[in-house]
Amino acid sequence: MPTKPNMLRLLTLGTLGCYWTAIFIGTHLPSGLGKMPNFNDKCLHLGAYAGLAFLLAAALTAFRLKRGTLLITLAVAAVYGCVDELTQMLVNGRQADVADWAADVFGAGVGAVAFAVGLLLITGRFPNTASSDEIVVESSDPT
Repeated sequence: MPTKPNMLRLLTLGTLGCYWTAIFIGTHLPSGLGKMPNFNDKCLHLGAYAGLAFLLAAALTAFRLKRGTLLITLAVAAVYGCVDELTQMLVNGRQADVADWAADVFGAGVGAVAFAVGLLLITGRFPNTASSDEIVVESSDPT
């Protein structure tokens, strides 16, 4: 049976992998397959990449990345957003859009900040800082 840290890592990686796969499939469906109501697709991009960044930051934190969790999260999401937009040009009826990529990057920022704030509220620490089991507290009690 895997240990708790290993289970957490498996859970975060599995969730991230499933979510990322769903985003890829959703953004590479030919135009006209799933008619949606008249809705600003920039909100969809923002929400999708906020979720992606949140889950990516969680996975990096579960693997105890020491430095740059949020910066790496933003960089990976921005690069993937660009690749995602460019590869959509290969799909019938789809096109690359700089405004979509900007919404992706903004959404990634929202997701990374949401993760950092959530971690701070739940654990009392910010990403990349020592966890409670690594902090040595000196007691003033001489006993």
